Amino acid sequence: MLLSCGKRADTSPKPPQLPAFEFLGAWGEKGDDPGKFSQPVAFSTDVQGNVYFADPGRGSVDKFEPKGTPLLSFEDGRLRHASGIAVDNGGAIYVADAQRGSILIFFPNGDFLRALRAPAQPHWSGPLGISVDASGNLFVPDPAHSSVLKFDARGRLSRPWKGPQEAAPANERPSGVAAGADGSIFVAYAKSGLVEKYSSDGALLTNWNAAPAPPGEADALSGIAVTGKFVFTAGPASPRIRVWTLDGQPKVEADLEGRLNGINAVQLAVTPRDELLIFDPATSRVLRFRLHL
Repeated sequence: MLLSCGKRADTSPKPPQLPAFEFLGAWGEKGDDPGKFSQPVAFSTDVQGNVYFADPGRGSVDKFEPKGTPLLSFEDGRLRHASGIAVDNGGAIYVADAQRGSILIFFPNGDFLRALRAPAQPHWSGPLGISVDASGNLFVPDPAHSSVLKFDARGRLSRPWKGPQEAAPANERPSGVAAGADGSIFVAYAKSGLVEKYSSDGALLTNWNAAPAPPGEADALSGIAVTGKFVFTAGPASPRIRVWTLDGQPKVEADLEGRLNGINAVQLAVTPRDELLIFDPATSRVLRFRLHL
């Protein structure tokens, strides 16, 4: 009898492959009770993964754990005109008032610190995506002048740079900024879906169209988030999440099992815990996904 000396094939079952976006749950609702929202317009996260909302309906900033447990809420009459929010590595909270041209800065406990002046945006509506990098530099889109503003950690304004820097629709204006871990800055343009990548000092590094939309339809791009490896984008024209490398090469595209359907102004954030958060301001719902990229 002949016996085989070869290795036997491994017939043990392999563990199932995890999806790129693993749904963890959802939280958030409108109401008058503590921990509920009135008219939230924008959200952001901190280095612990906590989530912050600017709610002009109540004139408040509200802070939650990633799973939705309320941690802090404070009110200020000036927050009635909030249009954007960001949090720096020390926990300071920055709230943009686009129409009146100011950035309100609060200590982590909600006490008011100071205000920075920025050009007013009298014709701007909707959220304005501001961002703070690891060095404490604040970046603010200036749609009225088609530019991006940079304030250093002491609040001093450096020379703004124009954007977009290459061919784009005549009415295109920067709508959001996201700071990368390496100091690079990503500027989003809602109308066309264009994303531009800059150095921290405003030198254009690359650009790409992240969310093309048919002519005449709604804004192509409403959400952008950046990690140390990837750029995440989304928009109402196509209810899908798109993931890109930091130089604009496509990585993954997913419809998240249809969970983006009906969200007309999706906003994005990625926490240090590798969670993608998707915010729908209209319903005040936050969707949580574990990333496996």
